[in-house]
Amino acid sequence: MTVAESKCSARKRKAIQSVFQTEISQPTPCSTPSGRYTDRGQPFGGPQAQLASPKWVDPASHSQLSVTSPENPHASHQTRFDRAWHVVTSRIALPPSVTAEDSFGSLPNSQDADDGVFEDALRDVLDPASRLPLATYTEDLLTWHTQQVRLHFVSHVLPLLGVCGGYSDQTQVLLGSIRTLEAARRQYLYGLLLIFRGMSRDDADRVLRKFQRDLHAIFGNSMSSPLMNALGTVMGQLMKLILGLKTSSDSPQGGKIPASEIDRARKELLQLVESLCDVGLACERFQILFAELLDGMMVAYVQESFAGVWEPSRDSEAKISAKGCSNLQPRCIRELSDWVENSYSRLAIEVTTRLGGVQVSWTDVQKWKEIAVGRLATLRIKELFDIVMDWPNSEGGIEDLRFAVTTPQRRLQLTDAFSAALQRRLLHSGRSTLEILRIYIAMIRTFHKLDHSRVLLDRVAYSLQLYLCTREDTVRIIVTGLLSNPKEVNTDARHSKLVELVDLLYDPDQYRTERQDEEWDDLTWVPPPIDAGSNYKRRKSEDVIGTLIGALGSAEVFIKEFQSIIGQRLLSKQAGFEQEIGVLDLLKKRFGDSSLQACDVMIKDIEDSRRLDGVIHRGIINHPDKGQREGTIHARILSRLFWPDMGEELFVLPPSVSEMQEAYEETFERLKPSRKMKWLHHLGQATVELELEDRTLLEDVHTYEAAVINCFSEENAPSWTFDDLWVKLEMDEDLLTAALEFWEKQRVIRKTGDGRYVVIERLSDVEQSFVSPGARVALPAVEKPSAAPRKAKSGVSEKEKEKRQVYWQFIVGMLTNSSPAMPLGQIAMMMKMLIAEGFPWSNEELQEFLGEKVAEGELELAGGKYKLVRK
Repeated sequence: MTVAESKCSARKRKAIQSVFQTEISQPTPCSTPSGRYTDRGQPFGGPQAQLASPKWVDPASHSQLSVTSPENPHASHQTRFDRAWHVVTSRIALPPSVTAEDSFGSLPNSQDADDGVFEDALRDVLDPASRLPLATYTEDLLTWHTQQVRLHFVSHVLPLLGVCGGYSDQTQVLLGSIRTLEAARRQYLYGLLLIFRGMSRDDADRVLRKFQRDLHAIFGNSMSSPLMNALGTVMGQLMKLILGLKTSSDSPQGGKIPASEIDRARKELLQLVESLCDVGLACERFQILFAELLDGMMVAYVQESFAGVWEPSRDSEAKISAKGCSNLQPRCIRELSDWVENSYSRLAIEVTTRLGGVQVSWTDVQKWKEIAVGRLATLRIKELFDIVMDWPNSEGGIEDLRFAVTTPQRRLQLTDAFSAALQRRLLHSGRSTLEILRIYIAMIRTFHKLDHSRVLLDRVAYSLQLYLCTREDTVRIIVTGLLSNPKEVNTDARHSKLVELVDLLYDPDQYRTERQDEEWDDLTWVPPPIDAGSNYKRRKSEDVIGTLIGALGSAEVFIKEFQSIIGQRLLSKQAGFEQEIGVLDLLKKRFGDSSLQACDVMIKDIEDSRRLDGVIHRGIINHPDKGQREGTIHARILSRLFWPDMGEELFVLPPSVSEMQEAYEETFERLKPSRKMKWLHHLGQATVELELEDRTLLEDVHTYEAAVINCFSEENAPSWTFDDLWVKLEMDEDLLTAALEFWEKQRVIRKTGDGRYVVIERLSDVEQSFVSPGARVALPAVEKPSAAPRKAKSGVSEKEKEKRQVYWQFIVGMLTNSSPAMPLGQIAMMMKMLIAEGFPWSNEELQEFLGEKVAEGELELAGGKYKLVRK
């Protein structure tokens, strides 16, 4: 026992001694001098006593007094009581010392007390009022025994319990403490049973109940922290086995616990509870501990048995049985209720029955079932984000939530927890827009299964919709997904397209007009949920596509982007447009024909232009200059007012192409006298054949790429600088840079050390110019920065310069007022939120702009964050 435990035990003894009287009479010692104690049958301290009894003595008591003193009868009675007190107390006195090894020793032989002297002395002590009425000083034997028990417990038993609490094994702590208290109890009850020989049965029963009550109170207050910890550990292990939970000794494979092992654990636990009841340790602290353990077992069972178990119930569509609706419960709910009723409640009843005074009713069992279902609901709420991501394989988890989340409080808990999970796990720059939209689709379907009223979805989706509006590629991904080929659903296209929308697109339930959602003629109408908002409007279908489009803010945004993307697809070399026409017809059902009229005109333009292009080519064939031209030109004639603005980038085309354009335009004006043609050079495409010394290339390229490579075919210009090409072609610097980079990647041209571009006639010449493959890879990285300042140096329009200056002022304001340092992603997000007309730059363009400011000394980059340079 440590010094701290010794001090604690001393303080406890001192506290008990201050409450209970410990200055009690002790048995008369046998070593008293003979002058005080005479021989048996002789008068005490005087001459030979007379046999005649005095007149004032009761004749009934005369036969009981072997010796009297006629001079002082009071002394005779007192002497008789003193001797009787000595005989009785010396016989029931507790051992003066106790050691941990021999505990309290063996009990005295009860046969030693079977003599008349003890019986007479016991009657004298228990009933001095009638047997020794003249005795002046008497004591209560029961009070004396109780006091010596308390003193003995403080002096000897508590130190032993402290020694038991120091064992390293929790089981030894518990068993040692129980054995010590059982031994003490036997000793204390032994003396009391000897006293009962002089009492009637009713009095003995009454005294025994009071003594055991006091003894249990003393023992119960002796439960130290080590004993409570040991009791919790041992009981916890046994309860886990009984209730089917995993223990530290379980094998890694797990599996069902054998019934024999459960029966053994149940028997040990109940024996332990009975032992605790016998020694008085089944007090209020034990009951609280047992209740806490039971509560923890329920939480552990729910976690171990149902965490991640989301498979749908096999019998979820079972019919209602004659006994009730129990078959409609989800599988997990049903299994949990069975466990509470057959295992959990049984254990609680078996233990509380042995405690006495505690009764478990069927109402308590029903409450435990409700609590268990609530615990399962809490688990499912924590897992809801993962359930959404695993949809539709997680339908069983939604069934559990639909059954358990029924109150407004739990519905609020669900939405708050899921919204926090969205912010933490989804709405950040580490997630792509495609991932966010895919999870949003799963959210729509999951929450529609959970709550047909859509109240819960509206609560959690607002922050996600707001975040999607800050992503510039949101609308494009949605439209591209709608225009995907149905054959791409199960291909690698899933990594780049929202192909899930293709299946939803042809689902008739996804297209419900507002007229179909009106409730005045709805025979299945139900009142709105109690937690619905004031602007609540019930929808009958999950309407994934409609919800996605609604997240964009307005249908006009979607329609505008749809027109832009379908225009690009119509201008491609694609042979047919059946997919685009089918999607357009389906979207008309949602938005109406008038909203998508421009798309109809665009498709009609493509169809008409094909026919008109054929007519024009037949006219060109009959042109007198036909034999002087090489190559052909085809055009798609668009209606300017119905197509989205595609911009205009003018540059000088090769003379042969310009001549073909003039002939095409001349023939068109003869066919359509009232119309004029305007060429959009940057949208055109060309097929280029390059004949080099060691190879021939055939490439389909953009018109500006063809114009750039055509310059290298001139005999008097074997090499070009960037500025020379810019002056000759009058091309935008961005287009020129993109064209040069394209032909460099095709290994058609290369840039020399003096900044000139030359044609690579033989690939072997390029390979010999590189020392090693590592140098070959490193070369573009060294040369690329030299071209970057060229873009910003000249050729930037005044309008672009103004926009750059406005953006720079925004960035300076953010780094001054919001945060002194920001990463690239945060700056881009803030720009998209702050600029009213939108921020068109991609992250790469913004990074390049910030790099220019770093080179100019306006910004510095440290730890991946940009901050202003202090001047």
